[in-house]
Amino acid sequence: MLGRIFSIAVVIAAAYWYWTGPYQDRTNPSYEQRLQKHAEDMALCMRGAAYKAGATGDGSGDAEESCARRYNLYQHEGRWHSYDEKRPDQ
Repeated sequence: MLGRIFSIAVVIAAAYWYWTGPYQDRTNPSYEQRLQKHAEDMALCMRGAAYKAGATGDGSGDAEESCARRYNLYQHEGRWHSYDEKRPDQ
């Protein structure tokens, strides 16, 4: 009986840890985490545009501008911010 109660307590503790830690970080990222994700998205998009331009010889338009439009981002103080979110310093 004591082993069963201990097992249930361990499962509940693990579920609570997961709910308050990794799950919340994934579903409600901090503003800093969102900025990091924007930077990664832009880097990947611009790398793809540069590859496309090099492979096909079609360098139509500014890659940074088209990628920013695709992700609805703008650059402020060297970081990519979303038009959909309010910056904490505003």
